[in-house]
Amino acid sequence: MALSTVRNFGKVGDAVEISDLVAIQRKSYDNFLQVNAKPTKRACMGLESLFREIFPIESYDKSMRLDFLHYELENPRHAPMRCRQLRLTYGYPLKISCMLTVKEGQDIAEQAIYIGEIPVMIGGGEFIINGAERVIVSQLHRSPGVDFVIESKEGDRILHGGRIIPERGSWIEINVTKKDLLTVKIDQSSKIPSTILLRAVAADYGDTEAILRLFYPTKIVTRAKLTSSMWAVGPIADKKTGEIIVKSAAQIGDQLAVIQQSKISKVEVIEHVEDPIILNTLAEDDCQSHDQALLKFYMRMRPGNPPNQEKARTFFEEKFSDSNRYRLGKVGRFRLNRKFGTKIDPNEMTLQAEDFINTMKYIMALRNPKVTTGKQDDQIKADIDDIDHLGNRKVRTIDELAGDEIRKGLLKLRKTVQERMSMAGGSEEPIRVADLVNSRSVSSSINYFFGRGELSQIVD
Repeated sequence: MALSTVRNFGKVGDAVEISDLVAIQRKSYDNFLQVNAKPTKRACMGLESLFREIFPIESYDKSMRLDFLHYELENPRHAPMRCRQLRLTYGYPLKISCMLTVKEGQDIAEQAIYIGEIPVMIGGGEFIINGAERVIVSQLHRSPGVDFVIESKEGDRILHGGRIIPERGSWIEINVTKKDLLTVKIDQSSKIPSTILLRAVAADYGDTEAILRLFYPTKIVTRAKLTSSMWAVGPIADKKTGEIIVKSAAQIGDQLAVIQQSKISKVEVIEHVEDPIILNTLAEDDCQSHDQALLKFYMRMRPGNPPNQEKARTFFEEKFSDSNRYRLGKVGRFRLNRKFGTKIDPNEMTLQAEDFINTMKYIMALRNPKVTTGKQDDQIKADIDDIDHLGNRKVRTIDELAGDEIRKGLLKLRKTVQERMSMAGGSEEPIRVADLVNSRSVSSSINYFFGRGELSQIVD
């Protein structure tokens, strides 16, 4: 009987050296805390950016103001082994230095306040929380930016849609309806014509003529060359009586004979319409100006509230122009610029009129690849996005996840401070920073995220 040959593959080494698999966790948490940086020299990111976002806190009557100066991370009170034995959290005591300014007497008080304990990351990216080793799992989610999909397909009829997804704030969903209208939904609200939002985004596109010039090539023709199939860009009015013969964004049609008999010499028109979707949408929006659009948007989003022009303007600015409430993020801005070939400043985090216009033009290009928008040579090469592709996904690391949870605690803190300021304003006793700041709201959000949050897992 022949002996079989024994081959030992255990001596063969790894073809590729195994990289540091928890480096992303450690690096993101280091950037979040900036432990080694001097308190007054920290970059505006992570925990530092959160405090700068929430502060200064002003009282309702603007008579007091609490300013954030810097935060300090002190040495942990116990060693890791002792924390395991006593079932404690191994963390840095977190203190923030604040300055209180009272405008009446210009009293300025500065004080350091303890607001909680931030866990320390050890070894392989884990934390000791109440004596147990836990790890925060990174989350994979839809990347901020813009994605285009096919919403429904019935035979040859394809209805396209797009979503502008921010890092923080309201989603904007743009859809083509069965009636060939372009509608918008904000956070699952009722549908509104997309031209209302476009008019509201920028005053430059408040009137119908400006919108038509954006999406269709226009030209000025003489009265003799006018045909019934052309569309009027601006309203065509009789020079004698001032009576409007053809409304803006309407077809010349039967009124051709009336125009030719009048003293109108030249008219700006759309000669040929490849896709009437914008004309259909303008016919539905029932707006003539930027202010009208703001008011209509406010009434649709807050149907129970009485219409008020100033409130409508403030509401819209808070919804899309306030970087604390609406933020595309660096990834979102990069993806929008890459998708549309624009060069908007990478640090511009709020929604710009150009972003929304390009989204509408892209959907028109998906419907008809030969369509030209605005200028004759303005042709877009459009493709549908695969939302399950990893290129359209983003890893939310621990700094982003922890930041979102701690922000909730800081927003509660701001509300508490404002309430205590209004109560303390009537008393004659001197006010201290410690009397205003309640540490429980921040410490509870930290404890929840690291101890009981759905992404906090016990190390097996």
